[in-house]
Amino acid sequence: MSFMQDIGTLERELRTSRQMFRASFHAAAIGKAIISVTGQCIEVNRSFATMLGYAVEDLTGMHFADFTHPHDIKADLHLFESVMRGERDSYQMEKRYLHRDGAILHVLLSATVVREEDGTPIQFISEIVDLSERRRVGLELQEANAKLREQVVRDHLTGLYNRRGFEEMLSTPIGAGNLGARSACLLLIDLDDFKRINDQMGHTAGDMVLSEVGKRLPRQVREKDYVARVGGDEFGIILLDADKPLAEAIAERIVSELGSAFHIKGARAHIGASVGLSCSDGGKVTLREMMAQADVALYAAKRAGRGQWRLAA
Repeated sequence: MSFMQDIGTLERELRTSRQMFRASFHAAAIGKAIISVTGQCIEVNRSFATMLGYAVEDLTGMHFADFTHPHDIKADLHLFESVMRGERDSYQMEKRYLHRDGAILHVLLSATVVREEDGTPIQFISEIVDLSERRRVGLELQEANAKLREQVVRDHLTGLYNRRGFEEMLSTPIGAGNLGARSACLLLIDLDDFKRINDQMGHTAGDMVLSEVGKRLPRQVREKDYVARVGGDEFGIILLDADKPLAEAIAERIVSELGSAFHIKGARAHIGASVGLSCSDGGKVTLREMMAQADVALYAAKRAGRGQWRLAA
């Protein structure tokens, strides 16, 4: 084979290689861009232009900072410049782009530098994967899991936390986790004469009373406090960052509120409530220990005649 034939063969191979690159570049389902060493788009494919809401020719000549979220420009430039200094040949990062209409796109950017033989950067080849759909699905999954968890720890009748949810809170140290409080008080509430409602008016009426209690109790506490139905006609409340005067005032309100009439099936029903109360007083006592103390105080309230509250000794 002659020298000229060798040259012809190499040229054909080079043309074929370029054609294959162009075909793969422009037909790619993911975004692709050739970026100059100054950050301008030399060439982009249709997938990338569509991703950002532009025509291909509109993006040509734009600097990547023009469609990068302002909060992500610094991080991208830092990696870009580290390649220019010869510290690396490629980088990958999750970042945000701005769609032409202003919407935010979450993408995965992979950028690789092309260098001269002496190491001088010529241009960057970038691949961009749109993560927005994956992110949307991920958020929906998180929301679905959160709703499922709520169903697991919520009482279906009252909408309050159930025994399982209350037990999880009892296992959390006062100053940690979801509690994050410096102190706490715990109330245990037992409905008085509730069995009479079931016996005289039926279980449906009893469920209606429990449902109404589930509405009345949260109105007596603050939004950050936890209210749970821990048994058939037993309820528990954890008051966060609460002292004895506040807890005593809430216990008094609960006794008064649950002592007022319930309107069930066109009739007036009366039950009342006994309350046992325990407070941490800034000590090392756990919520589970406080529950045991509140339980003793609850039975003291019942022995004293019901319809009242007692503070643990």
